[in-house]
Amino acid sequence: MSSEGAPQELYMGVDIESGSPLSSTNRAKYSVVIIDQSLKLIAKHQSVPLATIIRLAWEYRPRSIASDNVMELSLDGSTESIARLLSLLPPGTKLVQATATEDGLVDVLEAARRAGIDVASSKLSPMRTAFIVAAVVAKGGGQSVGFSREKTYIVVSRGRNTKSGGWSQARYQRRIRASVKIAADKVKEALDNANIDYDVFYKTSEGGLDSAIFIVYAPREKLIGIVRPHRGIDYSIRIETKYEGELVFGGATSKPSRPLIVGVDAGMTTGLAVLDLEGRVLHLGSYKELDRGKIVSIVSSLGKPVIVTTDVADPPELIRKLAAQLGAQLYLPNYNMSVAEKEYLASRATANSELKPKTPHERDSLAAAYRAFIEYHNKLSQVEAYASKLEFDIDIDELKADVVKGATLAEAVEKQIAKLLGNIDEKYESMNVINRQQVQQPCADSSKVELLEAQKMSLEKQLEDLRQRLFYEERELYLAKKQLKAELLKDDEIRALKGRVSELESSLAKLQGEQEHLQEEIQSLRRVLVDVASGRLVVARRVSELRSSQLKRSEEQLGPISANEVVIVDNVTAFDSNAVEYLSKAGVKAILVNDADSPLANAAKNRRIAPLRVNEYAIIQVAGLYFVSSKVISDAMEFIAKLKSQESSDAALLSLLNEYRAMRGKGSTP
Repeated sequence: MSSEGAPQELYMGVDIESGSPLSSTNRAKYSVVIIDQSLKLIAKHQSVPLATIIRLAWEYRPRSIASDNVMELSLDGSTESIARLLSLLPPGTKLVQATATEDGLVDVLEAARRAGIDVASSKLSPMRTAFIVAAVVAKGGGQSVGFSREKTYIVVSRGRNTKSGGWSQARYQRRIRASVKIAADKVKEALDNANIDYDVFYKTSEGGLDSAIFIVYAPREKLIGIVRPHRGIDYSIRIETKYEGELVFGGATSKPSRPLIVGVDAGMTTGLAVLDLEGRVLHLGSYKELDRGKIVSIVSSLGKPVIVTTDVADPPELIRKLAAQLGAQLYLPNYNMSVAEKEYLASRATANSELKPKTPHERDSLAAAYRAFIEYHNKLSQVEAYASKLEFDIDIDELKADVVKGATLAEAVEKQIAKLLGNIDEKYESMNVINRQQVQQPCADSSKVELLEAQKMSLEKQLEDLRQRLFYEERELYLAKKQLKAELLKDDEIRALKGRVSELESSLAKLQGEQEHLQEEIQSLRRVLVDVASGRLVVARRVSELRSSQLKRSEEQLGPISANEVVIVDNVTAFDSNAVEYLSKAGVKAILVNDADSPLANAAKNRRIAPLRVNEYAIIQVAGLYFVSSKVISDAMEFIAKLKSQESSDAALLSLLNEYRAMRGKGSTP
């Protein structure tokens, strides 16, 4: 048996082989076996540490990890260590103790016997034990390990921090916070659309959010396909499960008590749909060779079935037996549902759900379940309205289940009151069974007249349904004709709309062109930044004239001027000497000018700034920024070195000349 398009279900068995989980010098080593549902061996590993078991769990993603004693997997012998282990497992993978039963703990051999597994020898190696516990769990044995309190956390936070200073820092922080807020809003919307209960805590800041923490009251596997982890530059989304309280085997978390509606489309490939009594889709799938045992296993993990239904009036025997085995009410349509009706009902059922039917089998089972939900919806709404008037706590899910199974509202409420009084007598214990027998009895003992009467009622129901459908179709036709007439009377408006569409298309084309231009600039900027990072290019500032006001404006846009920067000056005829002084103090080594002999060039030389000819270097402009070859820096250093050497030579010559003049002045000649 395998789900269509789904991977096979795998089970992992582990058993301690050597060492001890409590030892810091002789760490525990384990034997590991991985099998499929038919008990076929997929893989085995010897003498592996716990970290390897976790890695293998992520590689194979087994349905369960089985052990004869889960405390052997605790690194320090504490339940907190088991909680950490559970939080590291893949979503959907459970930790199961194969030797745990509803009656208590048994040994491995007894667990194997109860699962129908023949063990030839009572002496078991760790590898053999690992195989047996995996097989026991694959056969439905053992109990899952969990904690009395389980919460799933979704943490939306910043993706990275920057330590760069300057005016642009605040703007960058606002962008990051805005990205975190957008991501948090999307998570909230996804949880709301899926009707998942949660609390959320925000850490707000200027421009958005620093973080958002969602505490989700649902197992992590329920979030699959709804919220996905993300690790990006601006924000990240982490999904974590935290386990608290006492370590428990099985319990309410593994077998929820919420009442369910189960739709089945039986055949070689079986469609299975599960709804709660609010109409929410909890499970949807199609399976090959699906037996009743597997259906019971899937459904029981979600809750307690109260209605079993299908899309045909005369169901296969499997449907009737399934309803009896689950103790659920069998609801059947009065006629075989048409494809059009099933498509309509399936689309309504999944309007606000992430789950969508992928096969006709899934569609048919879902349509049948949703039809049953509609049939009982009014009755269940009456139950909720009545229960809301009672000023004491009752189990409303059980109340609904009893009403669905045939009890009157008064009987179901009295049963709940009796439970609160601690006085459940035989009348209430057998209420559901009696009512169910009363519902089914006419079918078993009906005479020919009663059968004809039932057929008559069925035909009357079909006729009423057809009348309703005809009424709605006629109304739809009337509205369509009315709309068509109104549209024909609005030719001017249509022409105006067409003109508006043309304008919008033109604007769209313009925006697309701008987008393509921006994308090209981004690609060019990426290439240039790679060259900057490798040292082939340096960033340059460009000013029309070298004046203090223009330097100040440049610093406001690009940040303070730093050492080794290059400044391109377009006009050398006018400059501000204070601006030259400012560049010198900032450590600027070069300016690029069109005239290296201009007054500006001479002023730069006096401040040990190299005036280099701009036409000797390629200038790259991308997104309003300028870049030049890093050769400018090396040329500037060489120019300044020559300038210093020349100044030293001139100073030495001047010193000799002054000395000579002094000697001449005293009347001494060489």
